[in-house]
Order: sequence, then C-alpha cells, then structure tokens
Amino acid sequence: MSKKHYKNQPTVLETIVVGIFKGLWWLIKLPFRGLKKKSGISATDKLAINKKRSEIDDLAKSDNMIELKHAVMEADKLVDKVLRLKGYGDGTFADRLKKAEQYTDRKIYQDLWDGHKVRNRIAHDESHISENELKQAAYKLLGYIN
Repeated sequence: MSKKHYKNQPTVLETIVVGIFKGLWWLIKLPFRGLKKKSGISATDKLAINKKRSEIDDLAKSDNMIELKHAVMEADKLVDKVLRLKGYGDGTFADRLKKAEQYTDRKIYQDLWDGHKVRNRIAHDESHISENELKQAAYKLLGYIN
C-alpha cells in the first residue's frame, strides 16, 4: 500500500527543515527586538504641527462663530494627528486618548476630553454653543500641543 502525496502538501522532512529555520531565525532576531524604531514626531512633522497650531490660534482669536467652530474642529484634528504620531494606535480619537491617559498630565487629559466633547457637539448637535465655550475648547485642545 503506497501513500498518496499531494502536489502542494509539504513532506514531513520539508516541514521539519522549515521549522528548524524558523526557530533559528527567531533566535537570531531575539537580541534585536528592543531596537525597533519607536513612534515619534519628526522635525518635519513638528514644523507642520506648529504651522497648523498658529493657524488655529488665529481662528480662535476671531469673534466669528463659524471661524471659532472651525478652530475647534481643526484643533481636534491636530491633536488626533499628534496622538497618531506618538504611536497611540488606530481606532477612534477616544481610543487613542484612552491609550495616552497614563502618559498625559491629568488636567491636560481632562481638557482634551472637554474640548473633544465640544467638537462632538459641533459635529453632531445643532445646539447653541457660546463664543466663550468655543474659544475655551480650542485652547484646551491646543494645550496638549507644545
């Protein structure tokens, strides 16, 4: 009685050889695990962030409600970008912010949540938001960006 060998199925010997090489590769990589490039903000990113922050500052100084709402939306997007660049992962803004909590000053963390809540009111509600509240939200969000 002969064994049938399927064309695309590896033999036992091939499986053993591949396993040995995978094990060796794992051993070779082991000392280099901690040397992966960390997520961070490059000099180019910092320049772009500072430029955008300056634009948002100008919008937040306005008395125009549309510009103030725009300032809050843009500040929220900028904080989100910084959170991504710092390596706080994918998902939603809230997911990234929760991951950043232990690395962020408690007051700044709460300010980020407060500013993001105002942003959500702008995006999802049509309720009235005062000029002062919009300005505070924009500056709270920008407080995270040095």
